[in-house]
Amino acid sequence: MKILVVCGGDSKEKDVSINTGKAVFEALKANFDNIECLICKDKKSCILSILNSKPDKVFLALHGGWGENGEIQAALDLLNIDYTGSGFEASCLAMNKFATKSILSNIKIPTAKACLIKDVSDVENVDFYPVCIKPNSEGSSVGVEFADTKEEAKQKIQLLLKDYKELIAEERLDGKELTVTVFNDTVFPIIEIKPKKGFYDYKNKYTKGATEYIVPAQIDKSVEMLCKSVAFKAYKSIGCRGCARVDMILKNNIPYVLEINTIPGMTGTSLAPKSANAAGIEFQELTKMMIEG
Repeated sequence: MKILVVCGGDSKEKDVSINTGKAVFEALKANFDNIECLICKDKKSCILSILNSKPDKVFLALHGGWGENGEIQAALDLLNIDYTGSGFEASCLAMNKFATKSILSNIKIPTAKACLIKDVSDVENVDFYPVCIKPNSEGSSVGVEFADTKEEAKQKIQLLLKDYKELIAEERLDGKELTVTVFNDTVFPIIEIKPKKGFYDYKNKYTKGATEYIVPAQIDKSVEMLCKSVAFKAYKSIGCRGCARVDMILKNNIPYVLEINTIPGMTGTSLAPKSANAAGIEFQELTKMMIEG
């Protein structure tokens, strides 16, 4: 069985993707013999390189952009090449934060109030403050800003729209930041995320020691079961498969889902491996499980 680990790409999460790819490549060596690692630069050359490699299975370690929004998944489906993680539809939906929130709201899963922002004038639709403003289709807390007033929001939206076509303005909730990893029909222990300074931004996510991770999260058993149930329902609602991570804010014992990550990071500071480890699953075993489905 030939396995090809695919990472890199051209999104703003490229460096994280490469770190994930390298970590996964090394871990898979413990259980498989025929493994290669492909660091992609762009979509076209990536697909051609995958074709030339002729793998039995692709381990997708791409983050952001065409590597996570369903485009590479659709291409692999057409080429009849098996790969890890969610398929085209779930990947496309999860990458669109506003679309995901719409689906979750429709099935009564708690989620913060939000507005889609395509133009500065859309700020007039925001009637809740303070707000978190972020790109509608980015991960790793790229481009996240906060505003306490409409005028402040307008200024930050103007700047962000220079780099992103769509933004989402979301009610900023105060509470415990939790993340729940789901693997097919299994929900791993919940992690509470506590940055030592500021919020859980790109720097705090990928700097060792910058954030405290409490696993399992110190919450009542009944609340824990509720959070796991909500995460699993959210995962299933958009058709995820394999390993995915559901991020949420726990406020007044109500878990508000923020987003769903269909290709969780697998670096030394990543959350999904921490959660699996708390369930007694070492990193090498987790990557093996992801290959085997």
